[in-house]
Amino acid sequence: MTFNRTRRPLRASSLENEVILAVVALYLLISGALLAIHHLQPEGTATQSSSTSPSHASPPAR
Repeated sequence: MTFNRTRRPLRASSLENEVILAVVALYLLISGALLAIHHLQPEGTATQSSSTSPSHASPPAR
């Protein structure tokens, strides 16, 4: 003998949806800002590293 129970479908909470939307919006905002910085940088400008690691040091001038 089997008992078939009907289950209500599980719904994602509104808080979960808000968090997902906030993460997606933040991702789009950061991506847009980085793309804007990339395209607004003057052409031919050399970028420099702010790293203090010796492996990132610029080669000595000759």
